[in-house]
Amino acid sequence: MNKNVVIACGLQKAYLHPQGTKYFGEKSDIMRVRIKDYLKSLDFSQNILYLLREIHQTNDNFFSNTVTHSIVGTKDTEIPEEIKPYVKIVVDVTRYSGFYKTLLESELHKIKPKNIYLLGFETHTLILFTAEELRNRGYKVTLLEPLIASEDDYLHAMGITLMKNFLAVDIKQE
Repeated sequence: MNKNVVIACGLQKAYLHPQGTKYFGEKSDIMRVRIKDYLKSLDFSQNILYLLREIHQTNDNFFSNTVTHSIVGTKDTEIPEEIKPYVKIVVDVTRYSGFYKTLLESELHKIKPKNIYLLGFETHTLILFTAEELRNRGYKVTLLEPLIASEDDYLHAMGITLMKNFLAVDIKQE
């Protein structure tokens, strides 16, 4: 197949809706516009989009020290209407890596992507740990920096620094 893969992390109401438990206010609003414009311009004959959607169980003690978010069955896990037309493949994730107990690895193995692009929410968790797993498997990874965000600016910068300097992830500014 040899297409490009775009992995979009957390494009769900938890981050993009004002009532979402991880809504970042103006940052989320800016991201919603940027991501929608990017998806609208994406050539889907050359790119495959995977949405990594966070879904957590109420009894999952892995997240016991963080704010409860994206609980199964809540509006947090819903994909916003303006994003839905672009989403064909949803991978539900329960950890910080898109590979933990998902079919992402087998999907990528079938596609053999030329390039993998990352965008979305939580630079320092889902994006960082998914990038690390991709690099461990030898994939070329590009981070679309204007299309990523974290609620904490320090953790956002730290995530970018780690990906650039230690994982050899390409950082695209445009």
